[in-house]
Order: sequence, then C-alpha cells, then structure tokens
Amino acid sequence: MSDLTLDFTCKTAFASVAGRSHLKTQTTCQDYVAARESNAVTCIALADGAGSRARSDIGAQVAVTATLAYVCKNFESLWQNMEKHNAKAAQRLINRCLDAFRRKSAKLGCEINDLACTLSFVAYSQGRYMAGNLGVGVIALIDPDGQLETLSPPENDELTNTTSLLNDPKAISKLRLYRGTVLAPTGLAIMSAGTAESLYQKSSGVPAPAVQKLLEWNATLPGKKFKAVLSEHLQQSIASETADDCALGLISILQRENSIKRTDFAGTE
Repeated sequence: MSDLTLDFTCKTAFASVAGRSHLKTQTTCQDYVAARESNAVTCIALADGAGSRARSDIGAQVAVTATLAYVCKNFESLWQNMEKHNAKAAQRLINRCLDAFRRKSAKLGCEINDLACTLSFVAYSQGRYMAGNLGVGVIALIDPDGQLETLSPPENDELTNTTSLLNDPKAISKLRLYRGTVLAPTGLAIMSAGTAESLYQKSSGVPAPAVQKLLEWNATLPGKKFKAVLSEHLQQSIASETADDCALGLISILQRENSIKRTDFAGTE
C-alpha cells in the first residue's frame, strides 16, 4: 500500500508606503515591514513607529530586524514557553528588542523613547504558526474552513487615544501571543494602523474581504508580479484613504506534495 505524505511551503510578500501627511511634509515613512527565512522558520514582522517620537522610523526597523532574527532562531523555545506561560515568551522577545534599542540609541546619541514603536509578527515552522501583536496593528487569519477571521484586533485606549509601545513598562503584559497548528492551506496578514483603516472593519471586528483576495493572489501569482501588484494596491487604494503611513505583510502557507512513501506488508521477519 502507499501513503502520500504532504507538507507545507510558504510565500511572503510585504510593502510599506508613507501616508498623505508624511508625503506632504516629505517625512520618512514610520512603518516598517520585512520577512526572513532561516532555521526552517519563515517569519514576517511589522512595526508602526510612534508619530510623536523623533526616531521612530529607525526604531521600527530595529524592532523588526531584532524580531525576525530572534523568532527564526528561537521558534522552538518560544513555542514551548507559550505552552506553559505566555509572559515568559513575551518577556524574552521584548527584552531582545529593547537590547537592540539600547545599542541603536547609544550609536545615535538619543533616548530609547525616541525609537518607540508597536510590533506585530507571524511565523511558521513545520506545521505550526505563532503570532504576536502589541499596539494598534491587526493580524488576520484564514481558518481551516477557508474563512477570513481576526486573529488579533487592534489594542488601544479609546479614552486617551494611546497605544502600547515596545518601551512601555507594561509592554510584556500587553503583547498578545498566539499559536496553532496548520492542518490545511492557510494565510496570515499583518497590517499597521493606517492599513487597517481600509482593511479592517472596526464596527464588526472582522478584516475586509480584500485581505483574503490579497492572500489568494500571493499564493497563486509569481512573486515579482505580485510584489508590484501589492505595492500599487497599497499606494493607490489604501494609502490614498488615510493620512497615516501604511504597511502590510502577508504569509501564505501552501500545501506541497513532498514525497510518496511505500510500505510493504508482504511478509515479516
């Protein structure tokens, strides 16, 4: 008899653009998003720089770079920590970002608070995914039935119009962590606050249908072609609708036929 063995592969895509307010003042985009694949881990991370902080655009890059490196190197231990106590996993990740902030602020001669930003990430490895969200970002997920849902909504204080940042004293308790197993092809999307204005329906708490369409395109279109499509869509259809900067990251987890194993039961030793 034969047993068809299947596994999964990943495709990532991401883009960021300055919002109308920053284009008008010729200010650098304070959103940053990037992806990394190493140690059998695929990770995509996004940071939204705090608009009131002088070097938050640099802080966003530092936080994303530190997160990608740390998650790809420590996926297994983070997974185990999340099984027992999310606070330990959150503490390890945030401490790594703050260490990177300290090194960068020393080089720049600025305060750590000048680098303040939010953080969102998703990662996949060997049939499992994990995600984290701190601040006003949104994480969307396609469930096993193919339906789009919100894995992590934005977190902010409506009364004070504030949001959690990496350098906040309560950041460890505010970082929301998630993990799950992948039993069917799926996709995850992370978006900054500016992007969420168009791609997240705040009244209902669900992502806009366009998110699922973008994930489908990411899964099916050639990488270079979709990169151009995503950048154009972000610029023309999303950033044009908000004064805020916009960033979007996508990871499509696709089923791949890996090998065919044959086991013979014709005889025994």
